[in-house]
Amino acid sequence: MKKTLTFIFVLLIILAVVAAAFVQFAAPRALTNYLKERVTTFTKAQEVTLSLDAMPSAKIALGYVDKIHCTAADATIGELNLKQAVLDGTAIHINIPELLMPTDGISREEHTNRCLKSAGTLELSGVITADGLRDFLAQKADQLKNLQVTMTPEGISASAKVKILGREADVQIGGQIIARDGDLYFQMTHINLENAILRRVNLDKFLGDFNLTEQVKMPFGMQFREVEMRESEAFVKATRN
Repeated sequence: MKKTLTFIFVLLIILAVVAAAFVQFAAPRALTNYLKERVTTFTKAQEVTLSLDAMPSAKIALGYVDKIHCTAADATIGELNLKQAVLDGTAIHINIPELLMPTDGISREEHTNRCLKSAGTLELSGVITADGLRDFLAQKADQLKNLQVTMTPEGISASAKVKILGREADVQIGGQIIARDGDLYFQMTHINLENAILRRVNLDKFLGDFNLTEQVKMPFGMQFREVEMRESEAFVKATRN
């Protein structure tokens, strides 16, 4: 009887050690890998790195994270390509049951929002390159041929060819990327058309804005709020409401 009790006692100690090791090491690693896979699927990124930090680390198993840092290279947000997207957050509380076992009958957006119970801070930043903007505009306005886009701190200039009355004309477009109502827009500030028949025509009355993030449902209520034009790229930032 005494040997049996000793065996049970030792077994319980072993189980406790295994459980503690799982909570301390395996659970955080499993959650990190799971979130990394979800980010890769959402952004179609070529490379994703993700880290979760907590003290003690065991509380990650309960969904409590002190800091989260994630980078996604060559990420796609909706129809817009970002050379790099970076997500940083602090004081995160993740709904582990909802994350691993999604509620039936709800949209992916609602499920994503339910996965985050609370956050002290949450910020997404990214870089839009001139090539990325060119590809986006080429999709939205496929009548523009040989589209070229240049970015500077002062703004954006684009040139293209377009057919008018059976003849090729040169189009010059000026603009900038702005954040408005939580979305990103390419705001055209001027547009000129020139060919042998029309000579040079100012088409400013046809100016409009292209919504760059119209097809994006940003997770966790995040909205784009800042844009900084740079040489050959634009830096954008979204924060949570």
